[in-house]
Amino acid sequence: MINTLNIEKRQQMQNVKSYSFITKSKECQNFVDKTKGKKPLFVLVIGSTETALIPGISAAGQNIEQLKHTPALDADFLVSKPEEFTGKIPVSPGGIPSPVILSKAMVELLGLDVSIVDVGAFIKPERIHVDLNMGPAACLTTGLALGPVKTSFLFQKGEKLGLNLSNYPYVVIGECVPGGTTTALSVLCSLDINAFDLVNSSFPEGNHLWKNQTIKDALLNHSEKFSSIKKNPLKAIEYFGDPMQAFICGFIKGVQKANLPIMLAGGSQMLAVYYVSKLLTGFNPYDTVVATTSWITNDKNAKTKRLAELVNAPLISSNINFKESKHKGLYAYEEGHIKEGVGAGGLMVAADLYKNISQQSIIEEIEKVYSQIIL
Repeated sequence: MINTLNIEKRQQMQNVKSYSFITKSKECQNFVDKTKGKKPLFVLVIGSTETALIPGISAAGQNIEQLKHTPALDADFLVSKPEEFTGKIPVSPGGIPSPVILSKAMVELLGLDVSIVDVGAFIKPERIHVDLNMGPAACLTTGLALGPVKTSFLFQKGEKLGLNLSNYPYVVIGECVPGGTTTALSVLCSLDINAFDLVNSSFPEGNHLWKNQTIKDALLNHSEKFSSIKKNPLKAIEYFGDPMQAFICGFIKGVQKANLPIMLAGGSQMLAVYYVSKLLTGFNPYDTVVATTSWITNDKNAKTKRLAELVNAPLISSNINFKESKHKGLYAYEEGHIKEGVGAGGLMVAADLYKNISQQSIIEEIEKVYSQIIL
């Protein structure tokens, strides 16, 4: 009977769509129509912010020191053959391995080209990458996270790179920035979006108390900066953001000039980037969607759909789940751990768009990579 039930479940999963439209269905469908059957480029942007060093802010590392290595390790693992990777997969304080395992599985399954861009990580990757590293962002509490020179440099470099990708049909861009949901919250709030308690967290129970108080204090202490932010939304990132945000805002501008659709693969962080881009252009970024995981959109400790509605972003969710997984580190996603990162949600959506790969096949590929890495 059990085997029969398992077979029935697998057959059902084969027929279920691997993604759902959460907001702005018309725009999401338009994106799907333009990208269906096409093979994207995957760009991973890694960076760091000293905001992540505040205890209790980020779970993207077993401790503060290891957290500094997470972006570089994720990047190196993503583009390495198993025998070439000499580092260790980053793990959370709860011992759950990085979502780079999910992303690696999709990159291998689809045979994607991958470009790594280091815009300011504490530790540089060892593998080949685009090096724009001008140093990590200062803590958002300083009110000068990046400064004008770094912000302008990263925005312009992002635009230039986006313009030069016309040989690809579309781009999926993900990020690895520990502490990035906190900088996303600070940027959104400085732009008059009341995002308190709406953003996600890699902690299972969320960490709104820490984030909210940190940001409220920072915005109150630097309230004189609001007038310049109203004149130029990019100032929100300059004062309270991180290097990934500045770069991807420029990248979106460049990709749009090249008439390429772009998928922002992430949750709260990409919704913040989308909103800044929208303000900079004066209208909704054309052919741009945000795509994330079901663990983000179903997060009981956040309100992702509400946040997407506030910033008027088209949001797609992967429907992949690990409810039947025998692997503790994967089933932990169902318990609220990790939830998203390294473009995992967007890449799982892209798997369906490119080759109509079923949920079951996607899960099996992820479990295969997991088994190879986690002994």
